[in-house]
Amino acid sequence: MQIDELFKRKKMRKNLLVWMILLCACTQIQASNEWTAHMSYYDVTKSIYANDRIYALASGSVFYYTPEKGIYTMSKSTGLSDVNILYFVYNKDLARFIIVYSNYNIDILETDDKVINIPQYKNSSVQDKTVNNVSVVGNNAYLSTNFGVVVVNMELCEFSNTYDIGKKVTSIACTEDCIFAMTEEGVYAGLRKLNLLDKNNWKLLTGSQNFMLLNFNEDIYAFKNDGLYSFDEADGTLQTLKSGNYVSVNPNGDKLVLCGPSEFVTMDADGVFKSYPLNSDYIWASWDGTSFWANHPEDGIQYVTNENDVLQIKDEPIKVSAPVRNLCYKLSYTKDNRLLVAGGSLNYVALFNPATIMAYDKNGWTHFEDDEVGDKIGRRFVNVTGIAQDPNDDTHHYISAACCGLYEYKDGKFVRLYDCDNSPIMTIRPKTISQNYRFYGWTTAVTYDKEGNLWFMNNQVDTVLHIIKPDGQWLSYYFPEIAGYPTFDNIYFDSRGWVWINHRRKTSEHKPGIFCLNYNGTVDDTSDDVHRFQSNFDGADDINQVYCVVEDKDGIMWIGTSQGPFIIRDPRTFFDAITNFEQIIVPRNDGTDYGDYLLSGVAITDIAIDGGNRKWFATAGNGVYLVSADGLTTIHHFTKENSPLLSNTVYSIAINGESGEVFFGTEAGLISYKSDATNPEPTLNAHNLKAYPNPVRPEYNGNVTVTGFTYDCEVKVVTVGGQLVYKGTSVGGTFTWNCRTNTGKRAASGVYYIIGYDDSGNKAATTKVLVMK
Repeated sequence: MQIDELFKRKKMRKNLLVWMILLCACTQIQASNEWTAHMSYYDVTKSIYANDRIYALASGSVFYYTPEKGIYTMSKSTGLSDVNILYFVYNKDLARFIIVYSNYNIDILETDDKVINIPQYKNSSVQDKTVNNVSVVGNNAYLSTNFGVVVVNMELCEFSNTYDIGKKVTSIACTEDCIFAMTEEGVYAGLRKLNLLDKNNWKLLTGSQNFMLLNFNEDIYAFKNDGLYSFDEADGTLQTLKSGNYVSVNPNGDKLVLCGPSEFVTMDADGVFKSYPLNSDYIWASWDGTSFWANHPEDGIQYVTNENDVLQIKDEPIKVSAPVRNLCYKLSYTKDNRLLVAGGSLNYVALFNPATIMAYDKNGWTHFEDDEVGDKIGRRFVNVTGIAQDPNDDTHHYISAACCGLYEYKDGKFVRLYDCDNSPIMTIRPKTISQNYRFYGWTTAVTYDKEGNLWFMNNQVDTVLHIIKPDGQWLSYYFPEIAGYPTFDNIYFDSRGWVWINHRRKTSEHKPGIFCLNYNGTVDDTSDDVHRFQSNFDGADDINQVYCVVEDKDGIMWIGTSQGPFIIRDPRTFFDAITNFEQIIVPRNDGTDYGDYLLSGVAITDIAIDGGNRKWFATAGNGVYLVSADGLTTIHHFTKENSPLLSNTVYSIAINGESGEVFFGTEAGLISYKSDATNPEPTLNAHNLKAYPNPVRPEYNGNVTVTGFTYDCEVKVVTVGGQLVYKGTSVGGTFTWNCRTNTGKRAASGVYYIIGYDDSGNKAATTKVLVMK
């Protein structure tokens, strides 16, 4: 019986009303060429052979592999509707997958990569949406939930029935006549001919047993770690079919596959078992008709051939070059265009994030040693808060962490720990009051200056600022106005060489604010230092977080706070008695003189300045904003609802100035956006100009991008005959043309010259593009 028919009955129970929103209304998702999700595919937990591809569920994401085309990763940027996949189940009859995400959004994925979203369950008013398992039988997917059974018609991409049986269901199997639901009390059976919306029509078939129900070849089986059992549909009794120590069962097409530490076992449609000895620690195996595809959580997918009933491991495991975890709390770019990722937190987001240290460049991802470090130091290694690369040695790094001290690395391997026992680093809890005193040496904001000095903060102790000089000498600075402050986050060096440090959090004894130090370029001589801590933001007494401070290309300091962005227009006034922390007023342009403060009340967690002096704002719950150089115009506002952005909570932003790619570290993982601004060249030179795509083919409808211009360069597009087609201004070093004339028409086929002009208006650099209509 369909749900919409059932709701016509006036005497239905109130709790059934929530299922009205589960009536169809599906959405087809489109991929985006501007966005690239950098998800973790490290921990492979499931593999499925389908459509001549091997699919994998790994770290909550999906990828597939074909020998001809290699690895293809799937994510929100390629068309999936969400992040963090819990269940990925294949329907062989329909050649479709059902995907259930951790927020209980649902996608139907076809083998041509088309995605159809079914969001109604996620958006329903059901209080507890927990899904414990997903079973596929015929055209339907059966969701085992904490209240009963939800049925999804995978052919029509709609919810067909929902049965609230008042029990937590952990697995489901079906016949044409009956649905069997495993619960903590035992197996409940519901005859389809009865009204199964009435929970009284679900009968307890057998008492409590801990096993998983599954369908294979029109029969029902039970799986436990000690083997596979037949299931009697009449009385729920079990009969042992295959005993052994197995970690998973996979009803894989025409074979059911059991995976154990010493063997793979298949069962065919006639119930005949075949054992393939193999000593391994695989946790899952799929059968492709002749061979196995097996996976281990940290070693990718392994092709295992069957040669005369003897298994042979072939080739290298299939692995994706990707982040080891979806943790990206702090991002930064090095001068050689290497993205550094620290995946911990300063105890704001998670108490004990696994130590995650990664780097990304044109060669892919590098994972620094992490799990083994805890064993080496005899303590937990968690909450990495920053990573700094030695400007004189790109294989040498320092890692700050909200635990134990400062970590030194060489070639991605741990070298030594500096803590309260062997360095000036101090601990929050002295040895006299805590046996774990070493753990409380909290460091943050690790950063190199242009002279090669390493700066970092040692939070919540008297002497909070330390420096390690290139020769290894340590310097420690005591500032009474910030002694004991607990949450310093970032160190930023401006164009003057001044040091700006934000104190993040308001406590009962400490204020959020900005500390600035002018050390006059002499780290060894403090006699000429000028420093001040400011926490009074004009007209904004309710600020409880100051997240960041950066300088734009006009020398203005931009500050991210819990109440929006503030600026210091003239940073020299910071050391005066009163500093003007100003908010940008954006005119309403409604015929009045009224305006509104830029992003007032929006928590700005990070700010990055692109090559065009535009500002990218990360926020705590509102996605990301791109505003013009003066802050008066919002160019983009990306959210997870209107873009592939993974989450509206964004911790950090880093920009590759050479390519214009903008990276966002979110609570759900890392994603990048191909922006239209790059770092400008100091002078105009035709050798610097690069245009792409070139040629522009008839089917291409995007922009032509030309990089290599100077800042705010005047650019003209002209025909071979010198006729002006289009003109504009570069954003930083990048100019974009939509292949249309000033009248909006598609440019005719031919060669077009793209000319940059210097400040005097003289032609200075030219490149050309071929347009094919």
